[in-house]
Amino acid sequence: MHDIVKTILTENEGECVILLVMSELTDFVLDLENTHQQSGSPAVIVNESHVYSRVWYYAHHIYSREKRTNMLQWSKELCLCGFILPGKPGIICVEGSKQNCKEFNSRVRAMNWQLLKLQHEEPTITSDDMKFENFKELIFDVHGRANNHQDLGQF
Repeated sequence: MHDIVKTILTENEGECVILLVMSELTDFVLDLENTHQQSGSPAVIVNESHVYSRVWYYAHHIYSREKRTNMLQWSKELCLCGFILPGKPGIICVEGSKQNCKEFNSRVRAMNWQLLKLQHEEPTITSDDMKFENFKELIFDVHGRANNHQDLGQF
């Protein structure tokens, strides 16, 4: 496109060429739209900040106060909602912009875990589908010898 405009300006030096340039731009845009329609790919480019995601993690256990504090701080920094269910097993759910969920994922994965699985990702949720208003730590009735097993039946 740049070459076409440059050619018009060179060939018509000293003349008013705005209509020629506008005509070429219109033709270029129409050709671009036709190409997208024929290929089946969408012509609309989606802004990454408006794509939301909900990510579920399963951990063998989450006991570390430091890990829990870090995740709470990161969720505030990255504007994420969801929860941490500490104990054995541990569950983490985060939702927010897809880009921020990826950043949270990279930070969480950098920690030392016995077992941490990205259990499920819902990549196409909208802001209306978000289920949580903030990020918090959930505690249910604990049981077991060390009082560290969560009752997932209350989940």
